[in-house]
Amino acid sequence: MIPVIEASKTRPLYEQIYQFYKEAILNNQLKRNRRLPSHRVLAKELGVGNNTVIRAYEQLVLEGYVRNEERRGLFVAEIERRLPVKKTPANSVVPRTIAVARKQKGFAPSLHMVDEDNFPIKQWRKCINRALDSMSFQYEEHEGNDGLKEQLIKYLFEHRGVRASPERLIIGSGATSLLFWLAFILKEKYSRIAVEEPGYTRVTAVFSELNFDVKSVSVEQDGLNVNQLVNTKTDLVYLTPSHQYPTGAIMPVNNRIQILNWAARNSVYILEDDFDCEFRHKTNVMPALQALDQRDRVIYIGSFSNSLMPSLRVGYLVLPEGFDMPYQPFTFLTNTVPYLIRRTLALFMEEGFWERHLKKMKILYQKKHTLCIEALSRLPGKFIDFRPTPSGLNILLSIRSLLTETELIQRALDGGIVVAGARQCYQNKNSRKARAEVLFEFGSIPEDKIETIIRRLFDAWFPER
Repeated sequence: MIPVIEASKTRPLYEQIYQFYKEAILNNQLKRNRRLPSHRVLAKELGVGNNTVIRAYEQLVLEGYVRNEERRGLFVAEIERRLPVKKTPANSVVPRTIAVARKQKGFAPSLHMVDEDNFPIKQWRKCINRALDSMSFQYEEHEGNDGLKEQLIKYLFEHRGVRASPERLIIGSGATSLLFWLAFILKEKYSRIAVEEPGYTRVTAVFSELNFDVKSVSVEQDGLNVNQLVNTKTDLVYLTPSHQYPTGAIMPVNNRIQILNWAARNSVYILEDDFDCEFRHKTNVMPALQALDQRDRVIYIGSFSNSLMPSLRVGYLVLPEGFDMPYQPFTFLTNTVPYLIRRTLALFMEEGFWERHLKKMKILYQKKHTLCIEALSRLPGKFIDFRPTPSGLNILLSIRSLLTETELIQRALDGGIVVAGARQCYQNKNSRKARAEVLFEFGSIPEDKIETIIRRLFDAWFPER
């Protein structure tokens, strides 16, 4: 095989020769023990200098693609071939990027989770500049003087009723990474966990990766099915009682106390993910489950993803007093939030910017939620069912149509709107609803565009109506 090369200012000729033979070998176009042309023959054929070919051949030998047999020449080495590329089926939905949606003057509510236009960028920049003035250049720079822990402990107690202390408050790069760390700690003693069905699939992925036996428990109108849970043999249970994802269900206090009592009697740890806890519409925010816990069974998990911005990648968990696992030797694995971010966020909270921003966003998201419910209620017929759950930044839509979830997503995409299906939230295929379900995330949608987008979705799904 003779490579095709061309003069290029960006790619040297020897690199083009090397790349050609490398790909031919990896793709099995050149079989094992196939002899390559001598450097003189190839140089003459390509019209290049001998040294150009020699340099390419030397790189192939160095990386193990070919072997040099003295007085015989160069031969393709014995290497394991790559698996063929898995091609996307023609009838599947190929996700489009946010950039494409923007180019089409569309919307990507399932990709943009929060309202970006109302972020207090001036105040954030002010805090960054102050953090830079006291920049640390050392490892463990926050040990012994962690302003973010101090502010979080204060906030969690005042707003969520959560009791925390510096040694039990673990801060890391997002809730999911902290869940992985927690699973790593817990697996030395525990092996079973119950999760919500439907629910947050990354939890299942994390614990399955560490060989936990993951048991799904159905979600009802009031959240996790308590009767089913108490009859499940498990060591741990993962809950989102303040705003169940994706249904939006809120667990009433009686169910919470039943689960706490069951956990205490059976020595079960509850992993409470306080997802979207800040955004309760029309009613007061309920205290966290941990605030009701008197037997130290709750491990509290939270983050700044929806309340501030997902790109911040800051999460936290609060371990209960008397936590029976030796976690201290492994806390260095959670030191993943850079000093500048920790210090900036601490100052942002200390100056009151965080509380003011949260108050503003509560009002804004409540207004958006109301606009969504009103727009959905005005749609003709009864083709889209939904529960007006008064919390969070998403509404689960049940579509009365013969279209599959994939077809619904594609039709929305064709109309310039990116939505997500709920099928991904089910661990057990048999638990999926007969009707297709779609998650409508409204946090990033401008108020004056909500009704337009909902109407466009309806027209895309029911063009004949």
